Amino acid sequence: MNPKKKKVIVLGSIAFDYIMGFDENFVNAVSIDHEKGDYQSTVTTSSRIQHFGGTAGNICYNLGLMNVGNAHVFCSVGKDFESLGYKEHITRFDNIELGVDIQEDLFTAACYIVNDIKANQMIIFHGGALDKCKEIDLRERIKDPENYVYAINSTQSVDAMVNFQEQLYDLNIPIIFDPGQVTPLFPKDLLTEVIKKTTILIGNEFEIKQIENKLESSVEDIIKQVNAIIVTKGKEGSQLIYKDEKKIYQIDIPICKPEKLVEPTGAGDGYRAGILTGLSLDMTLLDSCRLGSVIGSFVVETSGPQTQIYQIKDVKKRFFENYGYLPPELETL
Repeated sequence: MNPKKKKVIVLGSIAFDYIMGFDENFVNAVSIDHEKGDYQSTVTTSSRIQHFGGTAGNICYNLGLMNVGNAHVFCSVGKDFESLGYKEHITRFDNIELGVDIQEDLFTAACYIVNDIKANQMIIFHGGALDKCKEIDLRERIKDPENYVYAINSTQSVDAMVNFQEQLYDLNIPIIFDPGQVTPLFPKDLLTEVIKKTTILIGNEFEIKQIENKLESSVEDIIKQVNAIIVTKGKEGSQLIYKDEKKIYQIDIPICKPEKLVEPTGAGDGYRAGILTGLSLDMTLLDSCRLGSVIGSFVVETSGPQTQIYQIKDVKKRFFENYGYLPPELETL
């Protein structure tokens, strides 16, 4: 099949990120009376920047820059999705297909992040229209499931993620399960059922450990139920765990070095976009993870998860410089 015709599904959040700066220490702006249960805090920010964000949005932005396969994103957004420019921003990529439900009485999900002078963060997240994703049924919308090589089921509400997992499984589309920060909200029985339907499990060290604890199982036990586990480790790179009929393998993947480090927000979503790109090109999972590391390295070079600009030639150059070879699937692009 022509790589241009291969499709992936991206599920997760589409959100606006509002990044603000506070020229003081949060500790000096908070008054707490634990005995009475009283709390008072006034924070006046000195700056505010709006970024396009959300896990699904960030992944799709990088897939758009790569422009290798076609990505179909399903999500629920609010009445401000178009007026605040997100629709125009993401649809400029001709390989991104939007399957969004617009909730006219709700706002698109938003994350408000305030950073103080010590890099402490205050974060407030409003789900808004995102909470309606649980009402989407992919079985009604996807008419050619055989043309989708993978779907990534990324962080949003537990109800939506469980529903999507069942729908994708019914459609026989391989699933990358990516519970992220909502991992603690999964009851043991639901998480057990979701893992049974998972092809590849991905998360950072803390999230994978949470899954182990919740299931009362080790990675060695979990790998028996899935094809692979990918553990992201920030500046320490990542690890790929997979198996064959005889043995479990663990391969450490060094970080791909950026030219400069500005801000890490969205690097993990860039990593996931690289994996999806690699799999749509029939690259090995190991090479796909290395490609993910390359894409993540471009993300950290700018402020915001969707401000980086790169081309295929830049990706190929950085892959070779960091890993000493170029996969043939990339070389022919």
